[in-house]
Amino acid sequence: MWIGGLLSIVLSCSSIPHLQVTYRLPQEQGNLAGRKAFLSVEDVRKEKQTLGSGALQEFEDTDGAVSLSVAKGGGPGIRKGFYQPPALLKEAMENRMKHEGIEVVPEAAKSPGLSLLLKSFLVDRVERRWKVAVSYEARLVKEGNVLSSQTVSGEAERLELVGAEQAQVLISELFTDVVNRLDMSKLFRESGL
Repeated sequence: MWIGGLLSIVLSCSSIPHLQVTYRLPQEQGNLAGRKAFLSVEDVRKEKQTLGSGALQEFEDTDGAVSLSVAKGGGPGIRKGFYQPPALLKEAMENRMKHEGIEVVPEAAKSPGLSLLLKSFLVDRVERRWKVAVSYEARLVKEGNVLSSQTVSGEAERLELVGAEQAQVLISELFTDVVNRLDMSKLFRESGL
């Protein structure tokens, strides 16, 4: 009887992995100390799926949820939880804003805010190659007016070696790049705030 219990534990531990992203904060920090802004994210993706048909063969379908860890430098990340892509982008960007010295405040009519429009977030495997695409538009807004904006996008691919590990490295590198490539200083400078 105990063999059956042991077998079920072993089988449950060998399930298909979830997609995991490690976001790495940029080296510079505190460049925008003293500023306050709210943060919002809107999902405007045409295709709402996170995993393409090829990636679904390697990762458990968790209705698009992705595991997020946030790291400083080359160290291990601190696990934050499971997020749908819009919330994943919001959590990573909020960590970056705080890292830059921006106080993230609740959304209010008179506060400036960073509004992100998520345009794409897809991980797939096509012909033994992992492919990843992430893009969004960042708008600095105040009282409903767009004061400045930037579009950030990235695509990457890597040959599949063994299992899903290359996909997790690839999405982590690309996601870190597109979040950190947003020039927040320029957004604030162009907005006049």
